[in-house]
Amino acid sequence: MLNKFKNLDHFSKNIILVFAGTSLANFLNLMYQLLIAHKLSVSDFAAFNSLLSIYMLIAAPLGTLQIAVTKYTSEFNARNQVAKIRFFLSDLFKKSSILAISTFSIFWFASIYIINILKIPSVLSGGILALLLASTCLAPVFSGGVQGLELFGWLTSVSVITGILKLFLTFIFILLGYNIAGALGALLASSLIGLAIYFLPLKAFFISTRAARENINYKEILVYLFPVAISNFCFIALVSFDMVLVKYFFSSNEAGFYSLAQMVGKIFLFLPGAIAIVMFPKIAGLNAKNMDTIATLKKSLLYACGLCIFANVIYNLFPIFILKVLTGKVFAESIILGRFFGVSMTFFALLYIMIAYFLSIKDLRFMKYLTLFTLLQFLTIILFRKTLVQVQLILCINSILLFFIHLFLVYKKSA
Repeated sequence: MLNKFKNLDHFSKNIILVFAGTSLANFLNLMYQLLIAHKLSVSDFAAFNSLLSIYMLIAAPLGTLQIAVTKYTSEFNARNQVAKIRFFLSDLFKKSSILAISTFSIFWFASIYIINILKIPSVLSGGILALLLASTCLAPVFSGGVQGLELFGWLTSVSVITGILKLFLTFIFILLGYNIAGALGALLASSLIGLAIYFLPLKAFFISTRAARENINYKEILVYLFPVAISNFCFIALVSFDMVLVKYFFSSNEAGFYSLAQMVGKIFLFLPGAIAIVMFPKIAGLNAKNMDTIATLKKSLLYACGLCIFANVIYNLFPIFILKVLTGKVFAESIILGRFFGVSMTFFALLYIMIAYFLSIKDLRFMKYLTLFTLLQFLTIILFRKTLVQVQLILCINSILLFFIHLFLVYKKSA
């Protein structure tokens, strides 16, 4: 088995490494959520989730910046432009530090009102939230830099270490009686430690307060952020807004059946996530050197397809067991819907790899199709939503069409 791993190419090894790391990190995050759900009272758990939602709402758009940092760092790295990487990351670090201080100051004062409006008993939680939001301003520079340099060992190590720390510290803080502040404080502490670990490989070579000035086209980067943001928004809408529409148009029981099946769908959607993480900087680097990128894309799609087919087979063989493990509840309606979710989320997972490919080579032809079909899916569900199965059929058809349209665009480019 070890010899087979050694014989794999560098790209395949990185995928296995990141897949193993992200899988373990996701498991630790699940344990973190379960620990909080079991240890906090219902009212405290609701308060924690409301603060976490604010954190996610602010942090999510910064993921767009991470993609840009990854792309341009990988391009500079492919061209062996070490000085540009040093200045680029150093300059972004300075700018993001100013943003972090400003964010902390704003939310430090706003936290008093947030705590009062949400009726949260823990005043300390407001201050921790302000620090958390400040740390998210720095995270894209560190994680984007590490990913762009293809330091996947550091990337996976940080995700696993922070997951373990978050779980351990949450248990200790809640045991000490801090409850909401303890759960949020554990997230803050693990995030800061993660940034400190990321700093180690970047400090030695790239992040420096004395980096020589280089010509970086920030206007180009800002322009690039726009299609990335639109793509992220469309993809999130494609894979999640159906739940909102189901909750609105169907009964509470039916929405419950659908939400349980959606838990299965998330597995199919996020299972190949590691592939896109490894593929993005690899293809950006190859494209920067005017080298072939199609072979890497084919390999990525092949790996993702293999993982999703395997997951579909397992679910269809043991649907009751899978639903019981994921949700603790089993209904016949959810089992059937889970089979449809397996198809729709498989093609959406493959579509995500295609989107990452086009963004990495800065080919924006896909944008009009992605935007149009996102709108069409929304309207079609509103107009043709007689049953939950019909909703999923719409997602299945839309995901398949979008995937093959993107595949055709790749074929047209390479022809």
